[in-house]
Amino acid sequence: MDKILENCQKNLSRGRAVATGIGIFTAVFDASDRNVLLRNRAESDSLYGKDLSGKWELIGGGVELDDFTADYTEVVFNCLKRELAEEAGLELIKLPDPVAMIPAWLSKNGLIDLAFVIPLHFSREEVRTGPDHFDMWEEGRVRFFPKELEGVEIVSPRMRFMINQAYSS
Repeated sequence: MDKILENCQKNLSRGRAVATGIGIFTAVFDASDRNVLLRNRAESDSLYGKDLSGKWELIGGGVELDDFTADYTEVVFNCLKRELAEEAGLELIKLPDPVAMIPAWLSKNGLIDLAFVIPLHFSREEVRTGPDHFDMWEEGRVRFFPKELEGVEIVSPRMRFMINQAYSS
């Protein structure tokens, strides 16, 4: 932790940006590539203290220190494997090669938050159902949506941007 803080201080002293968070999200597309899997936020908290309950977002979240290894694809795999299991009851089998990471950062109130979206496909090669997926589906916690998200409450403009960019990739 001390080394991380030391590097942050060095970067700030040079006028460089320091991220307050790194998020990795995935746009899991169905077999038709026309529908994307989103999760319903039950929690009310967020980075900025807004109530997000009942709104929809891509599956993913913050990269944890334990996710880091020598290879960036392993970091992405570790983070998405955990997030897909927790938030959608899905199992990540493998990442596409090469991994497309679409960036979307945010700067607000002096905080810089980095986020990336990675398009994946619901298939036996990349993502498959895990033991909790059908329960989450039945409870309405996850659902496929068509590209036109009119009338769907998305958690933020940045999240909507990431969804749109994933469709465009």
